[in-house]
Amino acid sequence: MAKRQRRGSQRITMGEVARLANVSPSTVSLYLRRPDEVSPQRAEQIQSAIDRLGYLPNTMAGGLASSRSNVIGVLVPTITNSFFSETLETLERHLRSAGYQLLIGNTEFDVSREEELIRSILSWNPAGLVVTGFLHSRSTLSLLARTRTPIVEMWDFGQPGLDMVVGFSHHACGRLIAEHMLTSGRRRTAFVSTNFQRDVRARDRYAGFRDSVEAAGGTVELCELSGRSDASETGKLTRDLLESHPEIEAIACSNDMVALGVLFECQRQNIDIPGRLALAGFGNLDFTRSTVPPLTTIEPPRREIGQHVARLLLASLEDELAEDEKRLDLGVRLVVRESV
Repeated sequence: MAKRQRRGSQRITMGEVARLANVSPSTVSLYLRRPDEVSPQRAEQIQSAIDRLGYLPNTMAGGLASSRSNVIGVLVPTITNSFFSETLETLERHLRSAGYQLLIGNTEFDVSREEELIRSILSWNPAGLVVTGFLHSRSTLSLLARTRTPIVEMWDFGQPGLDMVVGFSHHACGRLIAEHMLTSGRRRTAFVSTNFQRDVRARDRYAGFRDSVEAAGGTVELCELSGRSDASETGKLTRDLLESHPEIEAIACSNDMVALGVLFECQRQNIDIPGRLALAGFGNLDFTRSTVPPLTTIEPPRREIGQHVARLLLASLEDELAEDEKRLDLGVRLVVRESV
């Protein structure tokens, strides 16, 4: 598959927006500063022109309008999850030592929110932009195709990407867990997951798990949470699953928090793990080595992602990065413990 190329272009001016919207530049300026003071009809004309041209208001002072700031924008799906907090901590440390500051945005797994944040960050003329994963709205893709700002998509791997990519295959994560469970003789399985619409990387892990189990002649039942990882809902899903499918021998979970909820429910029901039921998660969070039994899981390269994202950005800003160095698959590690 051919790599998508980003086009460089001159910055769109407020005057161009005004001409396309058939209003004065002062009306465009007023709309950007105080949109409620512009009539609905003119506001619609201006926003339509902004979207069509990909206009970004410049937040920098006039004398700095043509130069890059020392800001690097980073967008993550959540700031409460330790997966991303460790990546952010590492990234911040490496970039700070090179004289850059992070501007962090929380997308809350929402592509519309991501688009809003990207528009805001690009208005600061950032030195670079880091986003999580490959799923972006059509408007975001159009917006990023117009910018000259170096872009890194992190925490995923497998698609061509917009510019630079640092991550790993989530499909491979699911495959590793499936192969380990199959080796232990478990073929009647289930996958308990966070909501796929909210977490597309969990969906990819499920696909890898399902494909491997079914290829070996096994079965997979899917249980999907309605929203965030919730212990009470996870417990109910586990109860319903085991009542309707008592033949299940193994449960893989989209992350360690979901696996912890399954483990708690099994303990309430005096279900032996791993004797009666094998259990595995994803993330290798700190508590996983201390559960009873210790949890088998996948360890993603959280800190390594931050380190290599910083390295690629700094090399790109110095024009020292070759095209074949822009994609980095860091892989993952299967952590085998007593729960399987």
